[in-house]
Amino acid sequence: MIISVTSLKGGVGKSTLSTNLAVCFAHMGYKVAIVDTDTNMSSVHWSGLRSDDKPSVAVFGITDSDALRKNVKKLQEDYELVIIDGKPTISKLVSTIIMLGDVVIIPLKPSGLDIWATEQFLEKYEQAKTLKDVKAYFVLNEYDDSLNLSRETKEALKDLEIPTLNTTLRTRVSYKEAIVVGSGVYEYTDRKAKKEVRDLTEEILELLKNQ
Repeated sequence: MIISVTSLKGGVGKSTLSTNLAVCFAHMGYKVAIVDTDTNMSSVHWSGLRSDDKPSVAVFGITDSDALRKNVKKLQEDYELVIIDGKPTISKLVSTIIMLGDVVIIPLKPSGLDIWATEQFLEKYEQAKTLKDVKAYFVLNEYDDSLNLSRETKEALKDLEIPTLNTTLRTRVSYKEAIVVGSGVYEYTDRKAKKEVRDLTEEILELLKNQ
């Protein structure tokens, strides 16, 4: 199974989401790998900080579209779940990431800029759908339902073709703390963050089972 985590905008939490999902899946007993497609290699750096006493999460860096297509298919032979950590770019690579995913997850922060960036993404998504039945879903990151902007963003997404997942990720320091020590919040001390990621993982897993 392949989960593609992608967006055309930087700073929305793709690597944070990818690593936290991978950690949670690993604790659930899945053999999981991340493919980092961004030249910043955030997930690759995260893997170097991860201690050996934690469940294994293999991370591979692949930034070329053709290499990604070929190697992800090979990785599926060895891993039950492959998570593609996408790159913010309007290129062939994004189309490949979308096409490879059994489920495509698009992290989005409550922001007018993030909403505008989805318009370009939708063009890529529509192109991909002409070749494959692609299932994509938004997930709101750094969401705060006490703020008008968060509520307005959530409402605006209802007008788009792509549905929004029920689980939202809130603004929590633990996400930033965990990633710099090679962990996921599922392994950390923040119970609320742990529950968020567990709920999100289970929601995505249900989508994969229904494919």
